[in-house]
Amino acid sequence: MKYVRKEIQELKEYKVPQEKYEVKLNQNESPYDVPLNLKKEILKRMLKINWNRYPPRTANPLVEAIAKYNNFPKNGIVAGNASNEIIQAVFQTFCEKKDKVTFVSPSFPIYTYLAKIMNLTIIEVPLLEDFSFDIRSIIKKGKNSKMVVLAVPNNPTGTTIFLPEIEEIAKNINGVLVLDEAYFEFSKETAVPLLNKYENLVIIRTLSKAFGLAGLRIGYLLSNETLASQIQKAKLPFSLGIFSQVAGEVLLKNKEYKEEVVKKIIKERENIFSKLQDLPGIEPIPSYTNFILFKTKFLSGKELFEELYKKGVLLRYFDNPRLKNTLRVTIGKTKENKIFIERLREVINEKNIC
Repeated sequence: MKYVRKEIQELKEYKVPQEKYEVKLNQNESPYDVPLNLKKEILKRMLKINWNRYPPRTANPLVEAIAKYNNFPKNGIVAGNASNEIIQAVFQTFCEKKDKVTFVSPSFPIYTYLAKIMNLTIIEVPLLEDFSFDIRSIIKKGKNSKMVVLAVPNNPTGTTIFLPEIEEIAKNINGVLVLDEAYFEFSKETAVPLLNKYENLVIIRTLSKAFGLAGLRIGYLLSNETLASQIQKAKLPFSLGIFSQVAGEVLLKNKEYKEEVVKKIIKERENIFSKLQDLPGIEPIPSYTNFILFKTKFLSGKELFEELYKKGVLLRYFDNPRLKNTLRVTIGKTKENKIFIERLREVINEKNIC
């Protein structure tokens, strides 16, 4: 271990339970696979490409599809190997050792993970009791940070902030405001209209959620051209393979599929939220994403996780003290959601919760 940096030795390995299950609702994936006709189109395109050659370094055809999908200039777009690589490139573009970075807590753990690897100074702003954002504290604590990084909507709480609040933060901090909009297709809200107004704003997206491409790892960034060109230099070259580039391009050009999937998931989300509200000892948090965080008042989150896992349902629990008595459920297909509610109701009845 003498060769390994102290920061790495002290890190906890990033793990998500992947045990055996009947119903998997723990990683915010889309429950809908890419349709066979689109898979065939992707494979047909792949048969015409030379696999022995490196892919386009800047993924130009994919970037053009992203530009059209977002009605956004392609010179302000950076595509990468999942939003995680884009997030890493953003950190490496703007931050040096010991620089201050501000996050809300609890939030997406990758931000803290990367900050620790880079030996940055982490400033955490706790979410309020109802898991809403404390805008005043974010501005106060983040004012002189190199970056303020916010998941909007937030993972794992599902809560969000809107344009007036985002603008308030952008104009009152001295560093870069990074918004992770991984779930914007479900919230129907985006800060893209502010990009022309604030040069310190960066937006990160993914095709893992609404487009159902979690297995292909495609992410992208929207910003002004100046920042995008610098972030592109911080990203590893040729990191996005030809298969992912072609698949992303095909899916973006067939966005009708995505829109139908999002519609189904939002409908199921509202249905599950209503059913959770009716269960004793359960308190769901209103969500703008493809998942719901809910409080459990009769067992800890980990205990309830284990009870449901025994019954074949895999959810997500967290070690964060603020989330000790919560679980997160990804919205699945109707049948999967029905099984989840039935098994949860069984546990409640077994524990004699009225």
